[in-house]
Amino acid sequence: MTHAAQPDSSQRGKVLCVDDEPGILRALDWLLRRHFDVVTANSGEMAMDLIRDNDFDVIISDQRMPGMTGVELLKAARQLAPRAMRILLTGYSDLQAVLASVNEGEVFRFINKPWNVDELPVVVGQAVGLSRTAAPRVEDEQEDAAPQRLADPILLVDGDASVHQAFDDALEEVAVTVFHARTLAEALEVLDREQIGVLVSEVRVGGFDATRLIRMLKAKQPEIVSVILSGEHDAETITSLINQGQIYRYVPKPVRAGYMRLVVSSAQNKHRQMRDNPELAGRHEVEAVPAWQAEEMEQDLARGERRRAGAPEPASGVGLLQGIVTTFRRLLGR
Repeated sequence: MTHAAQPDSSQRGKVLCVDDEPGILRALDWLLRRHFDVVTANSGEMAMDLIRDNDFDVIISDQRMPGMTGVELLKAARQLAPRAMRILLTGYSDLQAVLASVNEGEVFRFINKPWNVDELPVVVGQAVGLSRTAAPRVEDEQEDAAPQRLADPILLVDGDASVHQAFDDALEEVAVTVFHARTLAEALEVLDREQIGVLVSEVRVGGFDATRLIRMLKAKQPEIVSVILSGEHDAETITSLINQGQIYRYVPKPVRAGYMRLVVSSAQNKHRQMRDNPELAGRHEVEAVPAWQAEEMEQDLARGERRRAGAPEPASGVGLLQGIVTTFRRLLGR
């Protein structure tokens, strides 16, 4: 996907770049100005003034700046300019920044420095296009928005029975239906059968990388809101889930009842907004997983189910568990 220069300035995206290093701002301006109208700010405070006075399509901010960090800026921008798509830059493997970028700033993309000069304009172009589809209301971006009940249930995917019990205890007084899956095969069956609104999942389930399912599902059903509940805190994994899975929250284990209730209520609200306004769901679309990755996951699921059932490895293909393979293909459009 490429973006040609647009002669009509009204069609060019308006992008705010924020960094305290002049050299970084010059590099961003040089890279992006061919395709977009670029405004720069050398501090979070200066950026806030510009956001109040301008209607930006995209806000790109560095994380580590004196005074206001990038996450703090983007969190404030959520309320001041909910239409603008948010991108966070960082030159460090900063786990706390990654966690905060998803839990507080709800960023569109998390990009490490040095950025890829071919990819960054494409990402910004995608963000510009999405910013002009539909915008969440300011009140919907408030953290303390009143919880809304909705019929679409929650699916919890985790191999640990104690996590399921803790989750049920945390939501005991919340009027919501919760389905439980202890394997990815069980999760696929529930997803195929029920209209799930919120997916809560561990990063690894039964020895398998569950993030692949989350990414595939988001590409097919962007209105599903994904929450990671995990004891594994790896910056690279979380960054991948932000950029390729558009996860809504990353919640550390052990489960804290009060916080879990707040996250679930917020996730329900987010799903309700996207379910009722499909254009909003488009703001959270991700690229389809390559066919070879889908095939690899399909084979892994089949092998895992055979091992769990104590069945021998078949001579060819995945015919022994055609049911789960069929479900996988139907759910993910394969």
